[in-house]
Amino acid sequence: MNLDQCKKVGKVLKTHGKEGELIINSEIDLPDNFIKEESIFIKADGLLVPFFIEQAFLKSSSTAVVKLEDIDTIEDAEELTALDWHLTDEQWNRLFIGEKNNYDSLKTFLLVDQNDQKIGIITDIQEIPSNTLLQVTYQNRSIDVPINEEMLFYVDEENKIVKISIPEGLLDL
Repeated sequence: MNLDQCKKVGKVLKTHGKEGELIINSEIDLPDNFIKEESIFIKADGLLVPFFIEQAFLKSSSTAVVKLEDIDTIEDAEELTALDWHLTDEQWNRLFIGEKNNYDSLKTFLLVDQNDQKIGIITDIQEIPSNTLLQVTYQNRSIDVPINEEMLFYVDEENKIVKISIPEGLLDL
C-alpha cells in the first residue's frame, strides 16, 4: 500500500495484556464502527505493512485496544510501539467522512447479509424517526430491512454492495 493512498490516524502507544494486544490512539475521535474494521496499516521502515485485526474494542473516544493477527507475544507487540498507524482512503472516508445515518446513497446497491447471502437490490430508503429502513426486492416482493451503524458491516461503493446483519426470521415474514 502506498502512503498516498492512506491517511495517518495515530500511533501505537503500548502493549496491553500478555497475548500481544496493543493500545492505539487516534488524533480524532474513533467512531464506534471502527471495531468492525478488518485491518490497519502500520508504518515500519518507511513502508505501510497491513495487519489484520482479530479483535478490537474502544477504550476511550480516541484509543482502542487491538489484537492483530500474528502478533501473539508482548515482544512481538513491543516492536510495533511508537509507530504510526494508518487507514486506507476508503476506510477513512467510510469511518470519518461518510454522512452519518444518511443512507440515501445506497439506492441501487446489492444488499448482502452476514452470511454473504445476496438478498436483493435496495430500491428505496425510509427515514423513520429512530429507525431507518432499506426497501429491498427479495424473492419478487418488497421487504423493509432495518439498518443502523451497529448492524452495518461495510459499504463497498466501488462494487455497489452493502453488507449488514439481518435479524433472524425477518426474511420469512
